[in-house]
Amino acid sequence: MVMLMEPADMPKPDASRAATPATPAAAEPTTFVEGDAVMHPAHGVGRVTGESVATVGGETLELVHFAFGEGRLLLRVPRAKVAANGIRRLAGGELIAEALAVLTTAPRGAVRGITWARRAAELQAKLNSGDPRKVAEVLRDLGRNVNNPERSFSERQIFEAALERLAVEIAAVENITREQAVAKIAERMPVAPSPVPAAA
Repeated sequence: MVMLMEPADMPKPDASRAATPATPAAAEPTTFVEGDAVMHPAHGVGRVTGESVATVGGETLELVHFAFGEGRLLLRVPRAKVAANGIRRLAGGELIAEALAVLTTAPRGAVRGITWARRAAELQAKLNSGDPRKVAEVLRDLGRNVNNPERSFSERQIFEAALERLAVEIAAVENITREQAVAKIAERMPVAPSPVPAAA
């Protein structure tokens, strides 16, 4: 599948180029080159596959091509809009270490008077932020209830999406398998999550 992405097509996460620095940057120039590994807040780890020029609505656009899911999803994003769509370089080791450290901190429980729908929206926003530390917060906050068979389907979905998103980035950054990355995450959580099948 090939898609030409504009900002309206995507959630608006806090963009982060996240090389080694731990501070996400919202408006850095996009200097991707073919072969660069990248992270997308919804599609996970991918690579830059090239670039092209296209005319859309009478405007000439420089497009950066990205492949995700082993090439099953191809995105062509205007270079000026890459950051707005949340696409960034993989996190560096320092940022991954910070994300793993978040897992060992005290979880934020449900706040009295806040419905699950509102809390789920807040957790989803963190998940879509593209910041591995915020993704780790989702895992930490939902981790206490991780193996409760009575938890809601939506809670399980958010937890598993966060686990997958953090695991695939750790695996790519540290050159380990996804399963090893999940184990590394589980070591730092008070309650180890049940194995989650790899994304199709």
